[in-house]
Amino acid sequence: LGGRMEGFIRLLFGYLVADLLTLVCRAQEKAGQQLGSFVVLSGGNHSSLAEQLDPSEPPPTPDFCRGYFDVMGQWDPPFNCSSGEFIFCCGTCGFRFCCKFKKTRLDQSTCTNYETPLWMNTGKPPSRIDDPLHDPTRDKTNLIVYIICGVVAVMVLVGIFTKLGLEKAHRPQREHMS
Repeated sequence: LGGRMEGFIRLLFGYLVADLLTLVCRAQEKAGQQLGSFVVLSGGNHSSLAEQLDPSEPPPTPDFCRGYFDVMGQWDPPFNCSSGEFIFCCGTCGFRFCCKFKKTRLDQSTCTNYETPLWMNTGKPPSRIDDPLHDPTRDKTNLIVYIICGVVAVMVLVGIFTKLGLEKAHRPQREHMS
């Protein structure tokens, strides 16, 4: 069991080192730097943005994705698409992200979700006591309920004490023997 576990740990460590070297090579490939005595070339199976553009055209400027309300009513703040090859604002009006192809760019002028959605406007919140629009004379319902409950409670107490008093009055008198 110990030999298998040691072999597994070595395999896992080798995988992590290989993955780390792959990430370093990709980062240097994008930067066009040398790795030791080897020159890392870009291209290969990856299509880059420079290969798709006409050399006579100036390079495109990064897009700015405007802030918007998504389908859940949450405000998503604006952001710049300036991360490497991902310079175009793509997606839908309710979900935006940066992409690298101009043909999939989102026309943000057609979107209408820049204002608070109508279904989120649930009405005016209740007025506060210190609000100048609050009218205390209009709020009489609680006072009426308190008065009625108080009268009923007093009547119940009067009835209970009356019954106790009558029972005590009609009880036969006991003689006190010493």
